[in-house]
Amino acid sequence: MHRLVPITAIIVALLSCSYSYYSGSAPQPSYGRPTAGKPARPSKGKPARPASAAEQPTASTSPATRPPTSSPRPPTRPPEPITAPDRVFYGGPVITMRVDGAGNPIVAEALAVRDGEIVAVGAQADILKIADGSTEKIDLAGKALLPGFIDGHGHLGAVARRSEQVQLAPPPLGTVRSIADMRRALRADIKRRKLAGGQWVVGWNYDDSRLREARQPTRADLDEVSTMHPIAVYHSSGAFAVVNTPALRLLGIDAATPDPAGGQIGRQPRSREPSGLLADSAVFLLERALPRPSDDELATRLVQAERQFARRGFTTVQDGAADNDELAALRRLARAGKHEVDVVVYPVVASMADAERLVGQRFGAWERGLKLGGIELVLDGGLQSRSAWLGVPYTTPPAGKPRGWRGVARMAATEVEQILELAVDQGWQVLAHADGDAAADQYLDAWERVIERRRVDERRPVLLRAQTVREDQLDRMRELKMVPSFASAHLYYWGDWYRDTALGPARAARLDPAQSALARGLLFTLQTDAPAIPADPMRLLASAVNRTTRSDKVLGQAQRIPVFDGLRGLTSSGAHQVFDGERKGELAVGRVADLVILDRNPLSVRTGDLATLRPLTTYRRGAPVYQARPPR
Repeated sequence: MHRLVPITAIIVALLSCSYSYYSGSAPQPSYGRPTAGKPARPSKGKPARPASAAEQPTASTSPATRPPTSSPRPPTRPPEPITAPDRVFYGGPVITMRVDGAGNPIVAEALAVRDGEIVAVGAQADILKIADGSTEKIDLAGKALLPGFIDGHGHLGAVARRSEQVQLAPPPLGTVRSIADMRRALRADIKRRKLAGGQWVVGWNYDDSRLREARQPTRADLDEVSTMHPIAVYHSSGAFAVVNTPALRLLGIDAATPDPAGGQIGRQPRSREPSGLLADSAVFLLERALPRPSDDELATRLVQAERQFARRGFTTVQDGAADNDELAALRRLARAGKHEVDVVVYPVVASMADAERLVGQRFGAWERGLKLGGIELVLDGGLQSRSAWLGVPYTTPPAGKPRGWRGVARMAATEVEQILELAVDQGWQVLAHADGDAAADQYLDAWERVIERRRVDERRPVLLRAQTVREDQLDRMRELKMVPSFASAHLYYWGDWYRDTALGPARAARLDPAQSALARGLLFTLQTDAPAIPADPMRLLASAVNRTTRSDKVLGQAQRIPVFDGLRGLTSSGAHQVFDGERKGELAVGRVADLVILDRNPLSVRTGDLATLRPLTTYRRGAPVYQARPPR
C-alpha cells in the first residue's frame, strides 16, 4: 500500500515552496529545475513505491539522488481566505508527482479545484470540509488521479492529415502483412470513397521490415492498384514514400531528374528510370504536390486529432515539424477558443533561410492554449527505415545499400551551427531529431561550438528520439543541460527487428537508455512520436519500464526504469521541457488543474499490466474534455 500523506505534512511541504495551502493564486516563481534522480532501488521492472514513515532514507533514495521537484523557500504570505472549490476529487490515490525529503513519491487522498487551478491537496476529511453545496464531489472509488500527460514530442498536424489516409500498418496496429494486402487496402479506399480518376489515393504507415516480401514496394506494385489515380504510400518512419506512375508524372520526376539535396530518388536496376521510391528530403517533393485541405477542413481535422490525444489522457501535446498551414490553422483555433488540449508548436527548419523567415514571430508565450515553443531540426532519418545516421554500420544494410552503410546526415554541420547561433540570439528553444549517434554527435558538437562563441542562458535544447545515444554523449548532454526525449514504445513495435536485423543484440539492448540517463541525474521525457505509432501513454510507460518486445522478449534489462520515473517522463519532466515547470506536471496548489483519472493505480499494479491501464476522464483547466464513463 502507498503511504497516504497527512494534511499537515502537505501543508508544510507546500508552504516551503512558497505556496499558500488554500491559496488559489499562482505560486511564486522558482528557477530550480525538476531533476530526475536515481531510482529508489535498482530497476527490476517493479514499480517504485513510497517508503513508509518508519523507513529511513538510504543512499539511493536520499534527497541528493532524487531531489525535490521544486526548490524549498520560506513562506512569503499567509493563507488566503477559503473559498469553496468548484470540484473536489477524493476516494482514491492522488499521485502528486512530488517527492518527500527521502525521495519517495507523495500520494495524497484528495484534491480541490477552483477556476481551473488546484487550490488544495491533502487528506480527504480536510478537503471535503472546504466543499459546499455548489461543489461537485467526484468519488474516485479507488481509481488514480494524476497530472494530465504531456507528450515529449509528437506531430499533431500529421495525426490530423493521416485521419483521411489509408492505414497500412502491420499487426497489431493494422492488418497489412504483404504488398498484396497493401494493394487490397488501397483498392478498397478507392471503392469506398468512389474516387474519380485523377483523385489522389494516399496510404501511410507501411513497414517494409514487416512485409512478407521484405522489400520496399515499387511504382509497379502501386500501378496494379490503379493507373487512373495518382497513388502515394508513406513509410512508418516518414523517411520514405513510394508513388505510382501517374504520381511521378504529376511530380515531374523522370530519368533526367537529379536527386534533391539531402534526398534520393530511387531508380530501377541498371537504369535511371525512377522506381517510385522517394527517400529523405525527396519526400518533400511529394508533400508539395498533394492537395491541401481547405481552412475549415484542416481546422476540423486538427480538433479531431486533439480529441484523440485527450482520450488518451494528454492535456499538452506538440505539433513538431509543423508547416505554415498548420500553424495558421492552430492560431485560428486559438483565437476562437476551440483548442481541446494545449498545443506547443515547433516549425521545421531545414535551412538557414527557413530560420530567418521566423525572425520576428512571438515565441515562448501561451495564447489561449497555443504556444510557439521553438524550432525543430531533422538531422537524420529513422532507425526503423535504416536511414538514421550511425557511428557504426548497420548489421544488415537495407536493400540497394552497400556493406558498411551507416545512414546519412540530413543537414550540413556548418548550417546547423548557424541556425543554433540565430536561435540563441532570438531566444528560441531548439529540438533536433537524431535517431543515430552520429547525428547526436553533430548536434552536440554544434552546441558546444556555439557556446564557445555566444553567451547562452538556459535554452533547454532537446534531443528527440535519442535511441542510440552512447554513455559519453549522455555525459555531454548533462553538461549542456540538454533533455533527451525517448520514444520508448519503439522498443515494443520494432525491438525484435532492431535486435535481429538492424543493430544486433548488444546495440539493441542499449536503445533508449533511460536508466543511464537516470544514473546521471539527467532529466528526460517520453514521447509518443505520433502518428508513426498511436499516442498511447500507457504503452509508452510500459515500454520504458519493462522493455519487452512484441515477442515478449526483454530488450536490455539494465535500462529498465521504475514506474514513478517513467511517469515523470510523461508529466513533470514534460512540463520542464516546454518551460512550464511552474504551471503543470505536478498536483500542487497554484498549478493548472490539468488532470487524468486512470482506472487503476500505476504505482501498485503489476508492471506487466501497465499497458492495459485506461484513462477514464481527462480534465483541462478543471473541466472535463473527455469522459469514458464517470467514476462512481
